[in-house]
Amino acid sequence: MYDWSDIRIFLAVAREGSTLAASRQLNINNTTVSRRIQALEHGLQLTLFMRDTRGYSLTPQGKALLARAETLEQASLDIAAEAERLNRDLSGVIRVTAPEALMTHIISPIMMAYRTLHPEVRFENLSAETQVSLERGDADIAFRTTDAVVGDTLIARRLPDITWSAYYSTDYIASHGMPEKMEDLRNHAIVSFGKEIAHLGFVKWFVSHTSEDRIVAPCNSVPNMSGMIRAGVGVGLLWTGSGDPLPDLVRCFPPPPELDTPWWLVASQEAHSLLRVRSFMDFAAEKIDDEGYGLRKKGEERGGLQ
Repeated sequence: MYDWSDIRIFLAVAREGSTLAASRQLNINNTTVSRRIQALEHGLQLTLFMRDTRGYSLTPQGKALLARAETLEQASLDIAAEAERLNRDLSGVIRVTAPEALMTHIISPIMMAYRTLHPEVRFENLSAETQVSLERGDADIAFRTTDAVVGDTLIARRLPDITWSAYYSTDYIASHGMPEKMEDLRNHAIVSFGKEIAHLGFVKWFVSHTSEDRIVAPCNSVPNMSGMIRAGVGVGLLWTGSGDPLPDLVRCFPPPPELDTPWWLVASQEAHSLLRVRSFMDFAAEKIDDEGYGLRKKGEERGGLQ
């Protein structure tokens, strides 16, 4: 029968006493005001105003609706005020998913730094080597290591590439010698990633430099890989940010640029509409760019040691 904009115009005319004064107060055309009042009366099948040379005055029917219209007006103002408060409010839970090694070494410290500034925000950590569905609402934010983000409704921001290198343990080298270049891997036992990660480009490139009979232990996570290498099982891939700090592991050679892996900060459109999610995403991206974390910044020379 009517929409809120017509009620707003009705109130302005009732208060100002004419369509001309109401049009000035609302900053719309006088003709539009007159036309919308007529449309409102037609929709309600009521005469709301008496028109004469002195202007517009409320009929008994118009007076009867005035208080109801003012209630609608207050409800509209309340909605606007609440929306503004929500847009300023950071409080609530942010559910974050990422591979376990990245969650441990990078994301958890960033969460703590963010909570120092915004203690009203709480985090739920969902470590996972496989991708969870953001579109289904299984998490709010994902840190994804993938060649490309798939999903038309996802909002993605590329982060500095993850640098990987081949590592071996001090115990392993004592028994098997040291591979000095990728071609040497064909003569060594290899710890590779299993099916959950094997499809990624950097894993395929690494495996292409060895042979299937040299792969002695597939792993399903970076922590699992780290444990196998440290145990002396063979040579394996680790993100340099997790491999370099371990005193009993040694890089075989500088990180080959072919092993660099794209890394993305991803959210669904629904989650991204929340201020706390947008705020944390901006904070995390800036922190990662500033701190480095053993990553290769965009535009940085891709060869050589990190």
